[in-house]
Amino acid sequence: MKCFSAVATLFTIASVLAMTAVVSTSPGEAATPTDSISAEKAVLARLGEIQKAAEGMDADKVFSYVLENDKGAVAQNGRLLLTRNEALDSTKAGFQALQKVAYHFDHHYVTLLSPTIALVVSDGSSSATTQDGRAVSARFAQTVVFVLTNSEWKVVHSHRSAVPPE
Repeated sequence: MKCFSAVATLFTIASVLAMTAVVSTSPGEAATPTDSISAEKAVLARLGEIQKAAEGMDADKVFSYVLENDKGAVAQNGRLLLTRNEALDSTKAGFQALQKVAYHFDHHYVTLLSPTIALVVSDGSSSATTQDGRAVSARFAQTVVFVLTNSEWKVVHSHRSAVPPE
């Protein structure tokens, strides 16, 4: 059971790529293919920045890329953290239980829902070393919704699920 608890902690902190909110956008023209490619690259670059901050176990940096939210900040393996601050506190607590963490993504699929909203669907694996030296790892799938606000792509929603160890 301790191993499952460590994996649960790993994936709680892994949810740092997460936030949920209702987004309203003004109507606009459809993105051109060049704009779409540029937006996809920018979204994936932002996801890379978030991953780097998470692997550095810098919760404040991770959450600097996340919009304020009080309607379901993180959905993680059946657990809902309603506010951004609740998710940030949970992430900080999760990082305290770890010596290091790493994420390996097998796939990223980007869909531009509009010129200012992007959905990234990914899968991969997470691995971590706990404070007591145990190594834990698990596969995951996630969705992350980004919105373009003030010329920056920010996380507005994420949902991650992991396969529990057998």
